[in-house]
Amino acid sequence: MPDRRAPGPPPAASIARLLMRRSSARAGLLASAAATVAVAVATVCLVLAWLGRAVAVAGDPPPPGVDAADVADQVAAGAAALASAAPALVVLVALLAGTAVAQLARLIAAAREHETATVRARGFSRTQAWTTDAAEGAAVALTGSAAGLVVAAAATALAGVGPLAGLGAWPWALALAVLLTAVFAVALRRGEGRRTSARAPRATTAAVVVVLLLATGLVVWQLPLARGTGFDPIVAVAPAVVLSAGAVVALAVFGALAVAWARPAASAPGLEPGYPARQVARRIPIFAVAVLLVALTVAQAVFTAAYGATWTAMTSDSAAVRAGADLRVDTTPRAATPADVADAAAVRGVDAAAGALTADVEVGELEAQLVAVPAASLDTVVTTAGGLIDLDALDALDATADGAVAAAPVDLGDAATALRVTVDVAGIDGAYAVPVLLSAVVLDATGTPAVVGLAGDPAPEGQGRVSYTAQGDLPAGTAPWRVLAVLLGTPPSPAPPQVSVALTAAEAVGGADLDLEGSASLTNGTREAVLWLADGGSGADDGSGADGEELPVAAAVTPALADSLGIGVGDELEFRYSGVGRRGVAVVASLVDAVPGTSSAFALFAPMETLLVSQLQRGTSIVPPDAVWAAGDTDAEDAFSAALGDRPVATSAPGVAADVVGALVPGWWIATIGSSVLSLVAALAIVQTLAIARRRELGVLRAAGVTARRQARMRAAELGGVFGAAVVLGAAAGVLVSVLIVPSLVRAVTPGILSIAGGVEISWMPLGIAVAGLVIGLAAIVAAAAAAVRRAARTATVGEDAR
Repeated sequence: MPDRRAPGPPPAASIARLLMRRSSARAGLLASAAATVAVAVATVCLVLAWLGRAVAVAGDPPPPGVDAADVADQVAAGAAALASAAPALVVLVALLAGTAVAQLARLIAAAREHETATVRARGFSRTQAWTTDAAEGAAVALTGSAAGLVVAAAATALAGVGPLAGLGAWPWALALAVLLTAVFAVALRRGEGRRTSARAPRATTAAVVVVLLLATGLVVWQLPLARGTGFDPIVAVAPAVVLSAGAVVALAVFGALAVAWARPAASAPGLEPGYPARQVARRIPIFAVAVLLVALTVAQAVFTAAYGATWTAMTSDSAAVRAGADLRVDTTPRAATPADVADAAAVRGVDAAAGALTADVEVGELEAQLVAVPAASLDTVVTTAGGLIDLDALDALDATADGAVAAAPVDLGDAATALRVTVDVAGIDGAYAVPVLLSAVVLDATGTPAVVGLAGDPAPEGQGRVSYTAQGDLPAGTAPWRVLAVLLGTPPSPAPPQVSVALTAAEAVGGADLDLEGSASLTNGTREAVLWLADGGSGADDGSGADGEELPVAAAVTPALADSLGIGVGDELEFRYSGVGRRGVAVVASLVDAVPGTSSAFALFAPMETLLVSQLQRGTSIVPPDAVWAAGDTDAEDAFSAALGDRPVATSAPGVAADVVGALVPGWWIATIGSSVLSLVAALAIVQTLAIARRRELGVLRAAGVTARRQARMRAAELGGVFGAAVVLGAAAGVLVSVLIVPSLVRAVTPGILSIAGGVEISWMPLGIAVAGLVIGLAAIVAAAAAAVRRAARTATVGEDAR
């Protein structure tokens, strides 16, 4: 018969009161969970506020000489790339926060084991359990979210951005709060309903590890193919997935090391180090989450330091290769003159300047770029681009290879102001001598060429011969000057000329006589010729180069161009200047990974002087430089632009689009700081819970004669060893993750990165500060735990159940 004295189902008010008391009994752990949510929400809001501000202020003020529409396009490109990378920070913070909240929920469930059994005994159903756990999770998330939004608003207000900037990301905060509510409720419910068998959790854990490693392989495979033009799921999850895999590997190594160390440590006499080592080996499941969180945070710090340094190096090196020098102004469609170079060199902050040529050429069916810079400017103007440009190989081109054209311009002297030449003109086969036009190609001290017209009155000498003395002033530029060639032509006339011309004397006005000799004939309709060419005798036996062999110019070629043409060092290639129809021939003197001044994979480089000689061997005109390159401070770009007609300036610093994406670097550091706080909160909660669970152990050790100080020292060694190993293993995991994905991630989210830019670099100073802050926090937790053990061990007794 039923017991009439048994009470009926408890009233709802009684259950609600019981649940409230149950929650208040674990207020510390619930507060830790709320603090975790608050840190996560504040971190996400601050990161997104920072990135949003970076987009808002990008291109303000605009670069000198750049149209506002072009700046807007660059900002839009940077914003699109940023949109593909920003979710990665949110995903990683959510992952850390979710892991910490789940562990705290499991600790709460473990601490409530007796209360849960009591509530079930009073008729608490499964549906009611889910409802109350979800309500408790919602209360924790709501409290934490409110606190996090307040912190974010205060932080942005103190930064001068305004509190609304911190609150602008509230939809993301709401989504994160909902996610953490679900994680807390599920973890709490699973902890309350756990079974004694560990087979299912182990199988689940193994499956998660396998899935995580497979996802890591997929990310490493696909990330190099990603491009930052919008949201990309691979880019969004890449850091979180690979860092999680690294932390899991670190955890596995920690478990193996803990078990391996416990055996030799236990064989040592006394309690130390055997006792702490055995305790860690026995409680690996308890320490696992703490190790995982700390290792993941340290790995994230290493990843952030590597990402920041690698991003800076890759963007700066790519911009430097593309510009060719610290500062660059393209003067197209007009030529860059020695006067332009002199004006640029006079700008404050500019150390040296030179004229340079970047011409589109056709090599067979390939479109390539030809770059020429004066040999003397290689060491003073051309950038090394972080070592991507091999200046030694480019310098060696000036020592011309056998069979290549040489350049030997004649010095006019420091005080020269003009060039004067004397020529004799004679008719051929009874023809009368006709007037001729004379000009000279001169180079200033920087190697920038200019064409100087030479004028004079003819002096008839009889028998159809005419003598000319023609003179031309040197243009504005940088002395001393050198003469590279003397050119001959005739004015338009109905009948073609039939004359021979001989250069009989040359003089630098204000300087000395010049040893220049040359001759040319204008016959068969020819109206132009090179009268004298400073080819060092390589073009013809008489040194004139007018009728001699047309030799190739020594050039450095990129491997991509050489491979496409199937040629190597010592082979020749013919090219055509696009749009003008003239041709040239180059001999491959060396292979270089990058050619300064171009981002094309198909490129070749030649010294300016030898390229001009090669051009004059094949014609009577030159292809002049079309840009001014300068070495100096990139902050001088405003004055540099003004000196060259307010033209746009390309610098070796990243452009507007890259600057927008560069906001990710401090964004990652903000996320890393938030992750460190999350790890410390979770580590503190885990240590406190562990201390509560091991209170009886203190009495046993005291009864065995172990002093309170020694117990505190062993607990400190135990926790210090666990956290220290987690820091070291996390750093190793961070290095591995950085090598695997950082260069690919930088390319995926930053437009304009060249394929030759790569390698992983690390910002050691901020990394040291970040890890030191985390270590100090962990040391404080260990010290507090040791102090608590020492206090409790002084009065701990062995209960009757423990005897």
